[in-house]
Amino acid sequence: MTETPAFEPDESIEETTVGDLDGARVAVGTVVTSGKYTLPDGTESSGVVAVLALPDDSSVWVGAGSVIAVEGTTWTVLRVDKETGENGEVYLKRGR
Repeated sequence: MTETPAFEPDESIEETTVGDLDGARVAVGTVVTSGKYTLPDGTESSGVVAVLALPDDSSVWVGAGSVIAVEGTTWTVLRVDKETGENGEVYLKRGR
C-alpha cells in the first residue's frame, strides 16, 4: 500500500493579503476556482488558481505544481484552496 505524503507547507498566504517568503513580500490577489496555469515543464494545467504579485513587480497565475523563484529561493505551490464566499489560500513549500 502506498502512503500519501504528508501535506506540510512551509508558508501559506491568504487571498488579498501579503505574505513573507523568506523576507520577500508576496501578495495574493484573486483566487478563482477554475483557471489555467503553466507547470515547470511548460505544459498547461487547470484548476484552482491564484495570481501572485512578486517583489520584482511582475505577477503570475499559479496552481498546484507551479514553481516560482522569489529573490533567489524556489517555491513550489502545493495547493490553492477556494471555497465559495470565502477567501482563498495558497500553500507553498520552500525549494532546496
